Amino acid sequence: MLPRTQFLTEIRNANPHLGLLLGDLFDGLDGFSNHAGFDPLGKVQPPDALSAVNVSPGSDQVHVTLTDNSQVKKNVRYFVEWSVNDPAFNNPHVEDLGSSRGRVLPLAAKDQNGVQIQYYFKAYSQYEGSDPQSKHTFFGTRYAPTAVMLSGSSQLQYLPSAGSGTGKPDGSQSGSGLGKVLQRPAPGPPRSQAPKRT
Repeated sequence: MLPRTQFLTEIRNANPHLGLLLGDLFDGLDGFSNHAGFDPLGKVQPPDALSAVNVSPGSDQVHVTLTDNSQVKKNVRYFVEWSVNDPAFNNPHVEDLGSSRGRVLPLAAKDQNGVQIQYYFKAYSQYEGSDPQSKHTFFGTRYAPTAVMLSGSSQLQYLPSAGSGTGKPDGSQSGSGLGKVLQRPAPGPPRSQAPKRT
C-alpha cells in the first residue's frame, strides 16, 4: 500500500521503538483499507466486468440476477440499471444491490397511456474506493440489448431518473454507481452570457 520499506528501516535503525510503532500503524492502516475497499494513496482498481445479466420477466415484476465469476473482495457492490423504452440508457434508473447479486424489481407493464413498456437492463460493480466498472454487462449485448416486456396490466408514468452517487442529478450520467468523483458540487444557476461587443 504505502511505499515505506526504506523509510521504516531508517527510522528503526535510528529509533527502534518509534520504528515498531510506525510499522504497527502502517499495518493497521493497510488492514483497514483492504477491508473497506480503499487505497490510502488514491483509488483502487475497479472489479472485473460481470459475466452475465439474467432477467426473468413476470406480470408486474422482473427477477434480475448477476453472474460474477471474477475474483472479488468482500466490499464489492453491485448495480443494475434499467431503462424505459431506451436501449441507449440515456436516462436509466439505478438499483443499488449492495453485496447481493439478485433482486426482484416491481415494474409497471404499461405506461400511463396503457402502452406496453420495453425495459432494458445492464449491470456493473464497484468498490467503495474505486470508480465503477467502465465495461458494463448487458442483458443481450451492448449494441443490441434485449427488450423485456411484462405481461401485467399495471400502469405508471415514470418520472425522470435522478441518477446515483456523485453522478449528475438529472440522471444523464449512466454507469455512475457510487460516483466517479469524490465530491460533486451543488448544481448552480446557469451562467449568464457575457454581453456581446459591438
